[in-house]
Amino acid sequence: MEHGGVPRQAGDTCLLEVVDPNSWDWDEDDLVGGIKPKSSPLPRRKSSSSSDDSDLGPPPTQSRRVSFADAFGLNLVSVKEFDAWVVPTPSAFDPIEGEAQAQEEYSLSCLFTLPNSETELAKILWEQKVELESVELLPGSTTLRGLVQVLNLCFHKTVYVRTTLDSWTSHFDLLAEFVPGSSNGQTDRFSFRLTLVPPFEREGARVEFCLRYETPVGTFWANNRGMNYVPKITKYWPPKKCWKYNFQRLFRMMKISKQR
Repeated sequence: MEHGGVPRQAGDTCLLEVVDPNSWDWDEDDLVGGIKPKSSPLPRRKSSSSSDDSDLGPPPTQSRRVSFADAFGLNLVSVKEFDAWVVPTPSAFDPIEGEAQAQEEYSLSCLFTLPNSETELAKILWEQKVELESVELLPGSTTLRGLVQVLNLCFHKTVYVRTTLDSWTSHFDLLAEFVPGSSNGQTDRFSFRLTLVPPFEREGARVEFCLRYETPVGTFWANNRGMNYVPKITKYWPPKKCWKYNFQRLFRMMKISKQR
């Protein structure tokens, strides 16, 4: 296509024609109210110095400075102190009767008698070579502790406690232990422990036992002159006080604790 300065004739077959920009001349008098006549905007070529918005780089970031509190004379750590929770003392309770379950306790009663003196004990030992010296119920338990004294016939000796809980329908032998430092040259002592397991019947728990003393020179028995040793343990409920909670006193203590 040939570009010329002269516009083509209207009779040409081309419906579109390229208008020469140089032919768009008007005088300032042609301006109506400061507005130019309507015309298509002139195409402009981008200069090499211009670029698309997409070609623009990210905006420069400003550097940040970090300062710590100690640089200004302040503390780095904030410390807070709290008062410990005040546990209510028994003074926050009021005792009343009959509302708390008492702790179970047990008592011992012996259906036999023991030697009343050292002289009586020595006489029995000379006759039967073995005798029960004492029996007690350990505090806060259902365990019996017995002490047996034997005549020192020889160095090797053994003491057994033959026990029954069903009137000798069945029985078992409990080995007694030698008590160190108990020998005086003529007699020795052995101890044993026997625990009865609750619950017991209302009349208590009853146990029977006798003593067997074995030595190389013979076996000797002690059985309360044929009636056996019969201790009896019964449950005892001592009167106890329970503590009724005094909520007003407790709240007052809590309020005082918060104010500290």
